[in-house]
Amino acid sequence: MSVAAADRRTEALAAVREEYSALLASERRLRGRDQHHKPDDGLTIAHVRALFALDKSKAATAGEVAEAARLSPASVTAMLDDLERDGIVTRVRCDTDRRRVLVALTEKGRTVLAKRRRLWLKRWETALADVPDHDLEAAADVLRRITAILDDL
Repeated sequence: MSVAAADRRTEALAAVREEYSALLASERRLRGRDQHHKPDDGLTIAHVRALFALDKSKAATAGEVAEAARLSPASVTAMLDDLERDGIVTRVRCDTDRRRVLVALTEKGRTVLAKRRRLWLKRWETALADVPDHDLEAAADVLRRITAILDDL
């Protein structure tokens, strides 16, 4: 690799690290605003993350939802209380292990989540409309590699 190519690579890696740091800062700001900004459906971003995680598994324990949504178990337990009160999720004892309590989306929960999913996807589609597919695929690969780096720490 030539000196110029090595310099470009060093600069490119630095740019990825800087933008990753900016992404983390943006996520922190979003989490900070989250409790103060609840759209018409009353759900925060954390609520929606938990619901997306739950939607993938159909039924899960609070701990499984927390892990899949990358939220703290304590916050998910309190969150599920609110969501159950609002008729968005239901809790039932597991048939095979009565010690386990499973959470599932209700019909209302699926409807609310579908609406949020449409809004979220529209936002992503609009923001990334001019990015070629191969760049999106490369970005997804880079993010997977960054995730692996962090998981290995």
